[in-house]
Amino acid sequence: MDIQNRLLEQLKAKLPHDTSLGKLLMDDLELSRDSAYRRARGETALKPEEINLLCQKYELSIDKIIGVSGKSVTFQYNPIQRSEFSFETYLTGIMDGFKRMVAQRTQELYMSNLDLIIFQLLNSPALLRFKLLYFGKCYLKLGQLENVKFHKGWKGDISDEQLQQMSNFYIRVKSTEVIGYDAGKGLIREIVSFYELGYFETPEDALYLIDEVSGLVEHIKQQAEIGRKFIKGQPVITEEDNFHLYLHQTYIQDNTIISETNAYRMLYITHNMLNYLYTIDQDYVNKSFAVFKSMLKSCVKISEENQRQRNAYFDSLEQFIDKARLRIKGTDLF
Repeated sequence: MDIQNRLLEQLKAKLPHDTSLGKLLMDDLELSRDSAYRRARGETALKPEEINLLCQKYELSIDKIIGVSGKSVTFQYNPIQRSEFSFETYLTGIMDGFKRMVAQRTQELYMSNLDLIIFQLLNSPALLRFKLLYFGKCYLKLGQLENVKFHKGWKGDISDEQLQQMSNFYIRVKSTEVIGYDAGKGLIREIVSFYELGYFETPEDALYLIDEVSGLVEHIKQQAEIGRKFIKGQPVITEEDNFHLYLHQTYIQDNTIISETNAYRMLYITHNMLNYLYTIDQDYVNKSFAVFKSMLKSCVKISEENQRQRNAYFDSLEQFIDKARLRIKGTDLF
């Protein structure tokens, strides 16, 4: 039954937010309700052909399930095809992950951030849309974006409703987030670079985004001061102690996200700029989680405490923003 338990553990991380494990087995294996739920509870063993079917359909590693030891880890990824790419579909994939999390009894996120990640950018729809446009235009080289220039009202195929829904999910989930001293500067450099490439309609549109960064930085600082996440410009409705922000003493190497629920842990890492890989290999995820916890010991917590260090980080970022603003205005070097 160890094999079955490992299989069911991995299936739980793949469940649609509105589907139970028993219902999934009932539908996929064409079983009666009683037979399916007996398997879900571990009272009846899954047949070898049932294990094989589930592994194939949900792209699970049979080696890991049957306990074959080794140094390999199976990751899944979000394939991006230039001809079929849409921002809406990309964000929907992230939304589905949130839905699976909040469907569980408990949820928490642990993140180490090389730069400001997409979740905080939800507090500025203009910045999030710019980030995706930059990704599509400068890295994916999408043909449909070749002649597109950013302006204040540009939305692409990203609806305000979708961003609002994602924001509501993010603020509800307790998170521990680690940033480095350079977090935020990458986004600012992208705005300046985009401007110098001639991809803004007017200099004012670039300056508008710089002002948006400044407002976002102030909002993150406000969340850190009270230790609670909330949507920019709206009342604080989240529970106390749901935002733990740490400052790394040196440099963060990558963006790593670990989602933890009562049912599973899952690890995401970014690649190819904004795309992501993810795994539910519990051995790998648990070891990565231990490294994350160890890293926290060398960080300074700047949410709700250590005001001096918190102010120093955000003041430094504001100075960098001011330099970028002057660069766009053509009055100073960046």
